[in-house]
Formats: sequence, structure tokens, C-alpha cells
Amino acid sequence: MIRRAALLAFTLLPSLAQAQEQSTAVYFEPLKGGEFSRLNKAVQAALSEPPLQLAEKPAAHVLVISAPNKVEVTHNQVSGTSYSFTIAFSRDGSALGESLQSCNADKLSDCTDQMVLDAKSAAAPR
Repeated sequence: MIRRAALLAFTLLPSLAQAQEQSTAVYFEPLKGGEFSRLNKAVQAALSEPPLQLAEKPAAHVLVISAPNKVEVTHNQVSGTSYSFTIAFSRDGSALGESLQSCNADKLSDCTDQMVLDAKSAAAPR
């Protein structure tokens, strides 16, 4: 009986913890330019993972993520193409902060992983 209760508790704990984590609606303003399509798709996929929920357009109470400045693109013979850009976070017209993103085209997760962490931080209650 105790084993069954313990097993049930261990199987339910992860789902209970996930249920308690509030989802956060985010809108990502895609980077301008055809050369950023892979990066845009990677960011959108990352921002679609719980607890984040990708919104189709900016709206009230939605965390807006945008790149206010130009994306710097570097083409190196050895390391390939890399991107460096600033991401701004805002909600309901109020600026919440900025973060610098930098990644290689072959490892976009360096940008997307950091962006997800920064989005969660920006969305946290203050």
C-alpha cells in the first residue's frame, strides 16, 4: 500500500508542478530579412514551449519581444555565419528590459535558449 502511494506521488509530482506554472503569452516580432528565416523559426519554436505560449499578434498583457536595432551578421570562413543582436522586452507599452543575443548559424540554440530564459525573467511578477 505504501509503495503504491509513493509510486503515485512520484508520478503525479511532475504534472502537478507543471500545472502550477502559469503560461505566459509572448509575441515575437520576426527579424526583418530573408536571411533570418531559420533564426525566426527557431525562436518561434522555442517560444512555443510551455510555460511560454506564442501569440499571433501583440495584445494586452502579452509579453512583446522585438529587436529594436539592426542584427549584426558576421561571415567567417572557419566558424561560419554568426548573429549578434539586442532583444527588447515590453508589455502593455512598458519597457521591461533588454538582452544581448549572440549565436552561430549552426547553433541557433545559443540564442533561443537564452531568449527563453530572458523572456521568463522579464515576465516574472515584480
